[in-house]
Amino acid sequence: MHHVTKVHFGPLLSEVRTKVDSKRPLLRYLVDKREGLRNIHPKELLTSDFSCLHSPFSLPDLSVAVELLLNSVREGKKILLYGDRDSDGVSSTCLLAFFLKSHPSFSSINLEVMVSSESDPYGLCKEALVKIKKVKPDLLVTLDFGSSQADEIEELTNTGIQVIVLDHHEVPVRIPTNCALVNPRRTDSVYPEKKICTAVLSFKLVSAILFRQSEEFGKVYKKIEFKEETGQNQITYFQNGIKLTNETLTSLPLDDKSIFPYPENFTTAIPVDEERKLFFYQCSNIPEFFSGLEEETDLAGIGTITDMMPLVGENRHFVKLALNSLTKLYVGDKKRKGLSELLKELKLSPQGVTTKDLGWSIGPVLNSAGRMGKTEEAVSLLLSETTTEAKTKAKQLLSINEERKERTKRNMDRVERYFQRKPERTAHEVVFCYEPDMEPGVSGIVATRMVDTYKKPAIFLAPDNGDARGSIRSYGPENVLELLESLSEHFLHFGGHPEAGGFSIKIDQIPAFESALYTAAKDWLSVDKEKPKVHSIDTDFTVLTEEIGERLLKEWKDLEPFGQGNPDIKLAIKNAKAIHLTPLSGGKHVRFHLIGSGSLKYMIWNKGKEFQKFMSEHGSFDLVGSLEENFYQGRTTLQFIVEWFGITAENPAVSN
Repeated sequence: MHHVTKVHFGPLLSEVRTKVDSKRPLLRYLVDKREGLRNIHPKELLTSDFSCLHSPFSLPDLSVAVELLLNSVREGKKILLYGDRDSDGVSSTCLLAFFLKSHPSFSSINLEVMVSSESDPYGLCKEALVKIKKVKPDLLVTLDFGSSQADEIEELTNTGIQVIVLDHHEVPVRIPTNCALVNPRRTDSVYPEKKICTAVLSFKLVSAILFRQSEEFGKVYKKIEFKEETGQNQITYFQNGIKLTNETLTSLPLDDKSIFPYPENFTTAIPVDEERKLFFYQCSNIPEFFSGLEEETDLAGIGTITDMMPLVGENRHFVKLALNSLTKLYVGDKKRKGLSELLKELKLSPQGVTTKDLGWSIGPVLNSAGRMGKTEEAVSLLLSETTTEAKTKAKQLLSINEERKERTKRNMDRVERYFQRKPERTAHEVVFCYEPDMEPGVSGIVATRMVDTYKKPAIFLAPDNGDARGSIRSYGPENVLELLESLSEHFLHFGGHPEAGGFSIKIDQIPAFESALYTAAKDWLSVDKEKPKVHSIDTDFTVLTEEIGERLLKEWKDLEPFGQGNPDIKLAIKNAKAIHLTPLSGGKHVRFHLIGSGSLKYMIWNKGKEFQKFMSEHGSFDLVGSLEENFYQGRTTLQFIVEWFGITAENPAVSN
């Protein structure tokens, strides 16, 4: 609620219902506004099943990875899965490990699972290489890192270790050689999606292994389609769910007996393109293929949400499939005992696991283990083999998460005092914070909150095992990796995504780094000439208080899951008047009602004292926020979460 200077009010609900020609005008209006949703078939928008997923075989090096794994299992070789410490790293590692440990085909597998600890720098650092060489694997699978570590991977392959990299981070010019690099961001990747998390890549590898073991693998299908514009038949060949290029066709020993007709009469509940339709058809011919994969979607969905992947395209389907799988897991008796017990300990709504649960309950708990230097506790929970063990591990993980919350709170208190003493530091293009008494492990959370407060890219740095580790978060479309790259001479390691990055640095390098940071940030941001000079909020609709309720929420319920690339519906209310104001947590938060909206509760988090001061000075106000369902102590209620409050004029807006 700081620095907001302009609010763009969306149309009134009555205007949309009058002007949009549709049985569901509000939903149609919202879909048309969202680039990632407007061009997909309505049935694919409303429903998700396995037909919506792309064939994994268009991922680069995936076929190579499958053969390496199967050969290693067949020959009794030692396999090491080594994952990153965050939720996506843990989810992807445990998804693959659980499959390999539980599938009957791999009952004799020689498998070891490791994850990086919070004391290790990112990826294949010196400490990781020492651990790997000590295990002496024949095959190493890295999960959620490795794309940018060609030197380290080649050091391992030179010792005879075969390497598979499952990763979705940015790919540098020089990539590792002599390894299977499965990364959709590779320049030679023809996979339809670029922004999928590593947990999804683990799912893709698992589904490819199952498909490889079936009779459908390697079959070639031919589709003949008459083209009126040319007056001729067009012939397209497919194998393993992807179209074959002419170059590939010439290398295959094909004859009419080895080619199967495209299943023209096969229909899917959701209209999908010909590649997805064929792959779904082939998978449908494999006994228990989808029933075996259903539970594998849960960790893929958790990784997608917690790693902030855009919730459009395939990611949207993975999250919806994961929610369905997790709900069955929560109310039933499935094989994932660890995840099942965690859901029970979190006391989620039995009506169904929600996207909010993934992002605000399940994900943070799994993430907390890595943040607190206890990643192995999350892995141990997810791979639990008995209910008793799983229940104990779930309680331990919740305790670790409480420690993480307390550490975050202490760091945020220090950050606030830091900028109170040094307010001039908030004037730079990038907000930077470091002090020797900051605590490690929660730098990403703190950096994100700094962005929310100061509406600028932010860096938070804390001492960690003799050095320091920092996190950077973007505010807008800027690519934080570009800034880190320009300052790389100061770092021991760095990496991440365009929106979020991390780095480690020697303590004595911090002053020089901070000095260079401000100059580099000016150059970094100067390329964006169109960058707005003020913070603005765009709202989807302007609503009247009497229009807000469960009936309104149901009108766009089918747009879920909400998240990156598909944000929650933002509502604006003008000239609101608050009553029954109740301070919470000593005034830090506040709950109130609005005249005209009945019993609906309005909540303001972390700005309670500001709102109380504001209310003492103003009789009415404008606000922006979103509707959500809240499950607490066995009851589900509707509440309005306020993102911004203030008084707006026509031009410009005036705000607190």
